[in-house]
Amino acid sequence: MEFSFTRYLSSKRSVDDRALNRRVWEALKNEIHQTAQKEKVRVLELGMGIGTMFQRSLEWGLLNHAEYTGIDAEGENIETARKIIPKWGNAGGWNIHPIEERQTHEDTQGVAYRFIKADLYDFLRQPQWQKYFDVVIANAVLDLVDLESVLPMIRSCLRQDGLGYFSINFDGTTAFEPVIDAELDAQIIRYYHQSMDERLVNGKPTGGSCTGRRLFHALKRANFEVVEIGSSDWVVFPQARHYPADEAYFLHFILHFFEETIPKYPQINLIAFENWLRARRSQIERGELMFLAHQFDYLVKKS
Repeated sequence: MEFSFTRYLSSKRSVDDRALNRRVWEALKNEIHQTAQKEKVRVLELGMGIGTMFQRSLEWGLLNHAEYTGIDAEGENIETARKIIPKWGNAGGWNIHPIEERQTHEDTQGVAYRFIKADLYDFLRQPQWQKYFDVVIANAVLDLVDLESVLPMIRSCLRQDGLGYFSINFDGTTAFEPVIDAELDAQIIRYYHQSMDERLVNGKPTGGSCTGRRLFHALKRANFEVVEIGSSDWVVFPQARHYPADEAYFLHFILHFFEETIPKYPQINLIAFENWLRARRSQIERGELMFLAHQFDYLVKKS
């Protein structure tokens, strides 16, 4: 199977749609709509991928008068978003336009957007973005960065009373059903989680395998007020032996993450692992595999 990360990001759209905690989303929506009555809302999305959160923000009624800046370190993601979003906007009749197309847009209705290829750390340090944004969004991002460094940087980019919407933060539980070999299954998942805990970015540890629960006190240390928290578990399962949308590909890509990670750990018998992978892929093809990953969503405010 050919593996495309942009297709993976597209395939997880329906998975995230089910997972995102609606109570946290509605709390964010209420806060934004209070601001939007006064002025255009300035939004920054970190690790925007191919623009699915931008689309969701309009489709789910979060934004209707906003300036949206999305950044991602991968140029392919940004290029894909720049192709997808205008076509999607035209087809759906959404009032959106690239910021570059208008010299002045502060008095226009709708959502102006810019998508930028940029390193998260470099972008957040730039002087022009300090105290600039009303909302910072990070979806499935904070477990990939050093929380103690990034959270204060996010805070510095927010205006007073600005909001942070931090969703799909992994929290230490992965499950595949049915179990193939209880001992082997547990060992594979344990080392997969360990790889998250050992991951370094810029020489510093990332949020790790329990980012979801660790975020609570990390946010308080960064002087954020926690407004709302809720679980946002990925649950992927077949119906009548078929997966909805492109979720079979999503599952294959999750196994690809394991395929890239587990061979680094000699404690696991490689032949047994390869047999495990083969069995799991066959379960997907037969419409038998159920997958779970436990996660948290947060809404916070700059205090």
